[in-house]
Amino acid sequence: NLSKKVNIASVVKIDDISVTGFKSKRNGKAVKKKYAKNIDHLRVCFNTTANRVAPTGNERFFIRIINPLGETLAVETLGSGITKDNESGVQVRYTQIADTEYNQDEQNICMIWQPNIQFAKGAYEVEVYNKGYLAGSGGFNLK
Repeated sequence: NLSKKVNIASVVKIDDISVTGFKSKRNGKAVKKKYAKNIDHLRVCFNTTANRVAPTGNERFFIRIINPLGETLAVETLGSGITKDNESGVQVRYTQIADTEYNQDEQNICMIWQPNIQFAKGAYEVEVYNKGYLAGSGGFNLK
């Protein structure tokens, strides 16, 4: 029981989730876009919070992007998979993993997801899991 409490306390919480849509130009530059039909990849960024209980070293964050229909965006060849939500005991599909060297302090983490699919208009949700627990969530809209 104590071990479970320590594990929960060591979860690195996150905040300030931001998602930006981009279109890659022929010259290799990426340009911000807000219309779903013009987007070919997403940049997901978030900030970790300071946590003195969490050990320093590699931290793994499972990022889940949920489309307006409630489906998790996942492409196995791009790193998508399934993890377990330790709170509910349910298996959760995730979009991509972000690994970072955590030093018990705040830091900004970004990842690019380029699935080669057409994005839908509407409200998307983003959930980030750490150590099997929901560490933070947010959302964004595509026109």
